[in-house]
Amino acid sequence: MRAIIYIGNGTQLAEGNAEFRTFIAEIRKKRPETIQELGFLKMSYPTIEIACEKAIAAGADELIVVPVFLFSATNIKYEIPKILDSLTMKHPEITIKMTKTFGFDPEIIALAKEKILQTNINFTNSEAVLLVGLGNERDNEPANRLHSVTQLLESQLHLPVFHSEIKGEPSYPKILEKLVSQFEKVYILPYFLFTGAHVVAIDQERIHLQKLYPDCDTVLCESFHYHPLLEQAILHKISELTA
Repeated sequence: MRAIIYIGNGTQLAEGNAEFRTFIAEIRKKRPETIQELGFLKMSYPTIEIACEKAIAAGADELIVVPVFLFSATNIKYEIPKILDSLTMKHPEITIKMTKTFGFDPEIIALAKEKILQTNINFTNSEAVLLVGLGNERDNEPANRLHSVTQLLESQLHLPVFHSEIKGEPSYPKILEKLVSQFEKVYILPYFLFTGAHVVAIDQERIHLQKLYPDCDTVLCESFHYHPLLEQAILHKISELTA
C-alpha cells in the first residue's frame, strides 16, 4: 500500500507551521491514497521519522516522500536522505521514493510573476524587482536557480529583476541597499512558500533601508502561501513518481 509523506521545513513561527498544515490538508484531498502524513524537518512536530513510522504502522509498504521545498540544498541532498536511509535500514521491506523540488517549475514562475503584478501592472524604467531566497552558505545551487528565475521574470516583466540570499551571496541587505540608491521604487518578493521568521526579517531590513533612503519607495510582495499554482506544482511532482 502506498503512502504519501509531506515534509515541511518547520519554522519558529506557529503561524507558518499552521499554514503548512492547512495547505497539506488541501493537497491530500486531491490524492487517492488513504495514508497521507506530514512531518517537519525541524522546529515542529511531528518529525519526519514519526510521520513515516505512522504510515508504516498503518500498513504502507511504499512511501512517496514529498519535500515541500523550492530548491535543493543541504536539507534535500543530505539531511532528509540521511533520515530516510536510517528508516530503510530499520524497515528494509519498505520502498521509499522522494520527489524533486519545484522552485524552477513553470507553475512557480507564473506564481512569482502574479505576486509581483498584484502590487503594480504599470511599471516604469525607474523601478526594479528583487527576489529574496533563503540561500545556503555551503551550496550555490539555490542561488544559481534563483538567478535563473530572475532571468525568466525579467524577460516577462520587461524591467530589471535581481536576486539575493539571506544566507550566502549575493547578500540581501547589500543588494537591497544598492538598488534603493539607484531606483525610485523596488518591489521585494520573498521567494518563500509560507510565512516565517525569514520573511519577517526581510521586511525589517526593508523598513530599515526605507528610512535611510526616503527617496526610494520599497514594496514587500506577498510570499507564495496557499495557491492553486503551488498545489498544481506539488501534485505534478507526486504524479511523476506514481503514474
